Amino acid sequence: MIPLLLLLAVGGLMQAARSFTETTTGGTELAFGFLLLGAYFTAKIVNRFGLPKLTGYLMAGVFAGPFVLGLVTTPMTSSLKVVSNTATAILALEAGSELQLEKVKPVLKTLRLMTLFAVVGAMFTISGAIYLMRGMFPMDTTQCVAVSAVIGVALSAQSPAVVMALLAETRAEGPLASTILASVVVADLCVILCFSIASTVTTAVIGGGIDVVGTVLSVVWELLGSMVFGIAIGMLIGQYLRSVKNGALLFAVLICVVVAEVGPRIHLDPLIVLLAAGIWLRNFARADASALLHNFEAAQLPVFLVFFAVAGSKLDIYALWSAIVPVMIIALVRATSFFLGTKLATKITRAPKVVDQYAWFGLVPQAGLALALALVLTKTFPSFGSGAAVILFGVVGLNECLAPPILRLMMLRSGEAGKKQGIDFAANGH
Repeated sequence: MIPLLLLLAVGGLMQAARSFTETTTGGTELAFGFLLLGAYFTAKIVNRFGLPKLTGYLMAGVFAGPFVLGLVTTPMTSSLKVVSNTATAILALEAGSELQLEKVKPVLKTLRLMTLFAVVGAMFTISGAIYLMRGMFPMDTTQCVAVSAVIGVALSAQSPAVVMALLAETRAEGPLASTILASVVVADLCVILCFSIASTVTTAVIGGGIDVVGTVLSVVWELLGSMVFGIAIGMLIGQYLRSVKNGALLFAVLICVVVAEVGPRIHLDPLIVLLAAGIWLRNFARADASALLHNFEAAQLPVFLVFFAVAGSKLDIYALWSAIVPVMIIALVRATSFFLGTKLATKITRAPKVVDQYAWFGLVPQAGLALALALVLTKTFPSFGSGAAVILFGVVGLNECLAPPILRLMMLRSGEAGKKQGIDFAANGH
């Protein structure tokens, strides 16, 4: 009852404050503080009903956002982009640092086949489903094939952020947790590569002409350049840890802010950059990064609060409801593709039973990358039409809301929940 009263009080104060501050810098700071508190108290409420705290973060953003109560307006959410991007970078660094190659080696063959059968397979099946709905697109058949392909690739994206949040909350550790985290990281790298190729080809089909050499160089720079730059970042943080030691957390956060802001401007992907940096720190750095990574774990709560609350504020639930039938069909096709592809991969490699049973659902949740790709699509290809945009955001929104509680339940049933040692502030802090 107390969290509910506090949530109502914070909402009332936000409504009153909006009469004084709207789109200014003060409005941005106000929105940030409100989402932080609103997500915190909403998470406490929903957690009492057995739902993951992540669902509370998303719900706070949805209801406070411009499409429901309007306590946080569209200009405010736009101005919070730097906060969301930085949170994405921090989560990527954490996700990379959680990947211990020694633990991944036993499931490496399974990961390769999961990526091939489940992720790449989903790109084709989702594209096929979109093509069958080609009446949404005012284009000829050839253009519809290209458009369906690029949307299929975008919707096959996963969410390392959701997996990280749920692993932190359940404190899960074991073969399933390692496989799920590694699979979503590898899958997102695959999706980024395929999306770069598919969007370039689609642009050529719709607009005419394609620069093959330029396309190859662009893809190589974004993927390999980001990896190389990420390794350099990991070495820089490692050198800082060896030379300075004090203030390492602040230094790493500063690096995340710089990469999040500068990376896209020089066509480097911040997600890949920080993933590579985290992997290097965990597995190859000569410095002891354990204290830094422990401090990142202690700072997970505000990062998760901000990231998912801002993501939720962008979800238009009315548009989602208006297109619920095609959205449900595509979401079902996507989940089925992951299920069948993962089952095939785990059967061939004779993966542990817990991986065979539950690993497929780790690919289902969506958040940051999927939303980002959907925004890129609607801006790059405005001729897709409003119907396509609604379905794009609808599928992402549906998976964003429904998948986390199911994945949490699976992690609990797997028997790996609670096995991670140490204090995790994101799991126990509220």
